[in-house]
Amino acid sequence: MIRLALFLIFAAGPALATQDGWPALYDVTGVDSTDVLNIRSEPGAAGDVIGALPPDAQNVEVIRDNDGRATWGLINTGEGTGWVSLNFMARQPGQWAGSMPEIRQCFGTEPFWSLTHEGASITLKTPAPMTRDGLISGRFRSKSRTDRFVYSGSFFPDDDGIVDIVLTLRTEACSDGMSDQAFGIGLDMFLSGSTNPEITGLYSGCCSIAPPAE
Repeated sequence: MIRLALFLIFAAGPALATQDGWPALYDVTGVDSTDVLNIRSEPGAAGDVIGALPPDAQNVEVIRDNDGRATWGLINTGEGTGWVSLNFMARQPGQWAGSMPEIRQCFGTEPFWSLTHEGASITLKTPAPMTRDGLISGRFRSKSRTDRFVYSGSFFPDDDGIVDIVLTLRTEACSDGMSDQAFGIGLDMFLSGSTNPEITGLYSGCCSIAPPAE
C-alpha cells in the first residue's frame, strides 16, 4: 500500500509541476473557427474587451496566471497587457517550474540592444556594432535554485576578435522600461574578450519565450 501511494505521488509530480511554470507557451483551443478569444482588461468576464486572439493562434506567451488560480492568463497585447481565459488555452508540453526556459528574444535599453535565439544560433544587435552572429554552446540550471539559469556561447570572430557571452536568466517579473508590457524572465548579459571597449560589459533586460513576430 505504501509502495502504491509513493508511485501515485511521483506519477502525479510532472502533471502538477506543469501547472506552475511561468512564463509558458499556449495555443488557443476550443474556440469556433468563426469566433475569437477575447482579451480582457482584467481576469474575469466582467473585464472590458481590449483585443482578441484568432481561434488558431499558437505560441501565445502567458506571463503568469491570476494569483495561482490558473483560470486566467496574462499576455502581452499591443503596448500593454491583457487577460485571456485559460479554459480556451492549451499549454504546450515540456514546460514546468524549474525547466530550462527556451528564450527566443531578449532586449534592453541604454544602450538599446536586442538578442534573438533559435536552436543554437544567436544574433545580437547593438549600437556598435549593429549586428553580430554567434552560437550558444552551453546551458545550465542552478544547483540550488529552480529559477536561475545560464546560457553561454560566443560570437563569430571579426575585427574585434572572439566575443564570449554569458546570459544569466531569472524567472521573475520584468519590465522593458519602454512600454506597459510584462515579461516573466529577467536577464543579465555579460560580453567579454572583445578588443572594442564599447562592446565589453554587462547588459540587463528582459526575455520572451515567444518567437519574434514575422
